[in-house]
Amino acid sequence: MAVFSIDLPGRVKNFELPRTKPLMPLFETIVNSIYAIEERQQNDDKVNGYINIEIIREPQMRVQTEGIDSSINDITGFVVTDNGIGFDENNMKSFLQSDSTYRAEKGGKGVGRFAWLKAFKEADIESSFIDAGEWVRRKFCFTLEQNEINDSLEDIDPLTDNKTIVALKECLAPYKKNLPKKGEVIATKIMQHCFIYLMSAKCPVIKVADEDQTYNINEMFDERIKKESEKIEFKIGNENFSLLHTQIEDAAFGASKLYLYANDRMVQEVNLEKEIVDLDKNLFSAKGYYYAGILSGKFLDENVGTNRTSFEISDTAEDGSEISMDDIISNVAENVQIYLADYLSEVKGKKEERVRSYIKDEAPQYGHLLKYMREDVEAIKPYLPDCKLDDELYKIKRKFDNQLKKDNQDIIKTLEVGATSLDSYQEKFQKQFAKISEANKASLAEYVAHRKVILELLKKGIQSDDFGKYSKEAYIHNLIYPMRRTSDEIEYQAHNLWLIDERLAYCEYVSSDIPFDNNPREDRTDVMILDKPVAVSDEPNTGREYETIVILELKKPMRNDYTQAENPIIQMLGYVDKISSNEMKDKNGRLIKTGTNTQFYLYAVCDITSKLRKIAEDFDFIETPDKRGMYKYHDKKRAYIEILSFDKIIDDAGKRNRILFEKLGI
Repeated sequence: MAVFSIDLPGRVKNFELPRTKPLMPLFETIVNSIYAIEERQQNDDKVNGYINIEIIREPQMRVQTEGIDSSINDITGFVVTDNGIGFDENNMKSFLQSDSTYRAEKGGKGVGRFAWLKAFKEADIESSFIDAGEWVRRKFCFTLEQNEINDSLEDIDPLTDNKTIVALKECLAPYKKNLPKKGEVIATKIMQHCFIYLMSAKCPVIKVADEDQTYNINEMFDERIKKESEKIEFKIGNENFSLLHTQIEDAAFGASKLYLYANDRMVQEVNLEKEIVDLDKNLFSAKGYYYAGILSGKFLDENVGTNRTSFEISDTAEDGSEISMDDIISNVAENVQIYLADYLSEVKGKKEERVRSYIKDEAPQYGHLLKYMREDVEAIKPYLPDCKLDDELYKIKRKFDNQLKKDNQDIIKTLEVGATSLDSYQEKFQKQFAKISEANKASLAEYVAHRKVILELLKKGIQSDDFGKYSKEAYIHNLIYPMRRTSDEIEYQAHNLWLIDERLAYCEYVSSDIPFDNNPREDRTDVMILDKPVAVSDEPNTGREYETIVILELKKPMRNDYTQAENPIIQMLGYVDKISSNEMKDKNGRLIKTGTNTQFYLYAVCDITSKLRKIAEDFDFIETPDKRGMYKYHDKKRAYIEILSFDKIIDDAGKRNRILFEKLGI
């Protein structure tokens, strides 16, 4: 019986193994098998090494669920068999010693077996080999339940070859949950981890058996990997690095990656699509391969973590004297971009063309970013859908706006303290003014494009559907002015009263969808109560008499059930009477004051159907020259009244904005 020279449970507990790396114990076992075969080949170069990995799954069958392959049972363990040198006395002594330096020249840390017990309940070892000219077999169970190794060494009948079996049993939570389901995925990950070994002509034959399916890792490597004949050498500071370019002709890899190796073992994987802007999954569809870079170097060998799951290298260099992971990855990215230059240049060109086209046709408000934020625009990933492209451009615009604001403040501060020579700042001022001008043009372009969309929505809103029905009044009201909102809650850009009259674009709202005096029984200009008007003015309520009040009445398209008593003309005039009484209060409880100089403008926005036309004629309304509107001035009530058809509003608004649409190219 042999005893560990450490507190085994404590050592395993402190062993860091991320739950996202559940295959690390298997990788350690495979690499140990490779080393064991190499050690045997040092004494007998005729040995043809092999490593067989068997996947052990739960025995019970699962219920087949529609759309889900539930017939694949969970993996519980692995059995790794090799014909290496075996667990002879030297290897057994090393196994019993924590942090053994037995294979230090190969990068061994002497801790790999602790990964077994971190992720598995136990590991059973059986090793047959020749000792002092005689065949022997050593067997033992490695588990946390006992701190000693109760191994047995017995004589056996001669075998045709050495044979060591390591069985990793009963995978533990949370590692079991993170194990891949499919055998092919596991085989692929083994191939990724063993890249460097598979490149060697002496690499043992490695196979993975999963029930009735067998995967030959060496054949997979030869079929799927196209590697360059020479490594790319480069330096960071005084450290040398080697980068091997490979092409992975296998869609299962899913992305272009960088593999960082230390002592011939893969330690860290980096998704290069996150590091190189114009590199993405379309590389495979365009070229038939994913890129994989194999990075190695003495610096990586010397700075790998004890558990070989990460590097002891800072992400960024604080003082510039040390090499950081950012330095390493950025240097690799530069070399990869040279290697993939033709493809990346083509992708970049198509992306720039698409961004320009999108800005020109859909989002002119971002036009200035192409000039002033070029690097940020170039950093946008290719092939984004329109919605995500717009999100990225918006982020860049916010960055531009914030920087512009800061630069403006700096210039103002310079002027306030007094520049020693204003001429010395002239160029700076000119550049800043140019930026401001471009930003203002972009804002104007955005507003003009918004108007075009609103006009198209209004055109659609007044048309009947396939069943002959028209849009409800709420659609029109929301389009012209949001329901249940006041001027305190929205900016002028949020409404579209310019459709009726450009002068209304900056109106101050006296009442909009809020009951007078906050009394729900009182008359109110509520866009939800569609036959109630909306009253607006271009001045706030300061207690003075209003000079101008505008009242809007909107009706459902093609409505034709008006009567002499119930029609928009009577409703708006009645509303004038109530406001002119000087007894009505706004939503803040302040009196709405009018006088003999208060001018009312009343707009009925509706289709001029037969009944409404008859009523308007009875009130002596005059038809507009285009025959799509009617108007009258009511002397006694100081009210200009106009009935505007939807067609007239759309046509007039289109004419007013046509030059802007043409200049914008829409």
